Amino acid sequence: MIKALFGPSSPSYALRQALDASMQRHREIAQRVAGSLTSSTQGSGEGGATGAATSGEDLVQDMAALADTQIRYEAEARLLHAAYERLRSAIGKNG
Repeated sequence: MIKALFGPSSPSYALRQALDASMQRHREIAQRVAGSLTSSTQGSGEGGATGAATSGEDLVQDMAALADTQIRYEAEARLLHAAYERLRSAIGKNG
């Protein structure tokens, strides 16, 4: 019974996996953003104008990806919360 509720074939398991994947992706993007911000403040003479433009475009793309992963993470967290609420409600009604 417990495996059916929390095992690999359960919706809550899939949501937890998706939440973990979103969190990991968010961390990776945040590290790239932090690294690009740090490198841009340490030296502005490297790469010239084209290097700065490319870095700026990458930063904009990374910031958009960061916002996207944040929205996905919040949606997955809400779905997981709702799944656990339904489980609590079912246990409360039958217990």
